[in-house]
Amino acid sequence: MPTPLPVKTSHVRLLDVRRDLLPVADLIETCFSATLDQDGRDYLRHIRKAAADPALVRWLPGRGERASTPLFGYVWEQDGRLVGNLSLIPIYKGGRWVYMIANVAVHPDYRRRGIARELTLRALEHIRQHRVQTAWLQVRDDNAAAYHLYQSIGFIERSRRSTWMAPPSAQCDPLPGVQVTPRRAEDWPLQLKWLNELYPLETTWNMSFNAARFSPHWLNQLWQWLNGDQQMHWSARKGGNGSGPAQLLGVISWEPVRGYSDMLWAATSPEDENEALPALLPHAQRALLPRRRPVSVNYPYGRAMSAFLDCGFSLQNTLIWMEYRCN
Repeated sequence: MPTPLPVKTSHVRLLDVRRDLLPVADLIETCFSATLDQDGRDYLRHIRKAAADPALVRWLPGRGERASTPLFGYVWEQDGRLVGNLSLIPIYKGGRWVYMIANVAVHPDYRRRGIARELTLRALEHIRQHRVQTAWLQVRDDNAAAYHLYQSIGFIERSRRSTWMAPPSAQCDPLPGVQVTPRRAEDWPLQLKWLNELYPLETTWNMSFNAARFSPHWLNQLWQWLNGDQQMHWSARKGGNGSGPAQLLGVISWEPVRGYSDMLWAATSPEDENEALPALLPHAQRALLPRRRPVSVNYPYGRAMSAFLDCGFSLQNTLIWMEYRCN
């Protein structure tokens, strides 16, 4: 692991929620306006709403970074302007604390001066001081400059994930011989195995994903009923017409989330995904038409692309997950 260079702190300071929220929102919008999705625009509205709440602005200072999330981090101030930002998000998952570095933004007039590097190094120093061993970040695959910057600091690429989105419609038909039915309880072991393979822990802590919520066990179903949670699950099979039991190709699960689109969580194998997804995606879309909301699928980069495109999904982005080990 390379030793980071000493951090220059002349322009770096902690974000001050009493005066920085609106400049940070404006900076993020300036830097990412071309790539902001609906959830990103909602995030900016959240920051601006927080800035307009005097009670919240008085309460947050001194409450610690965990209470302030996601309104915590470092900024770069120069020439009387806030021209750089980095958000630090502590997340507890899998029995340990990790930090997510996000919203690294530098005003176009101040780029190529090493500001993003210095903000990142200061964030890593903060993480070490808090005795946390791991930092993660996401970078778009079309942002080569940022990718090489983080790589030069010591971040290592761990995975690439694509987000696919479709409007509330269904534009393809399943392949002949593939049947879609409500999920059966006996499908759960394979579904869980596939979910754990497709959605490993290190790539899901900023999502609403929790595979255990999809268990068909009666206690889980009772808990969902008591909390008013909604889910639907469908399985795709082929064969079974007198030639032996039908083969389970995949399972897809739906649950509503607070963001712009509902989520579909696909569970299948690399060998079967090109048969399972063209059957499961349109079936789920048709079932969800009354909700009139788009649906999204997060999936490993480069896999089943034809299946998503044929079913009317468009590629929203591909994010590269990168990890930094502080020890």
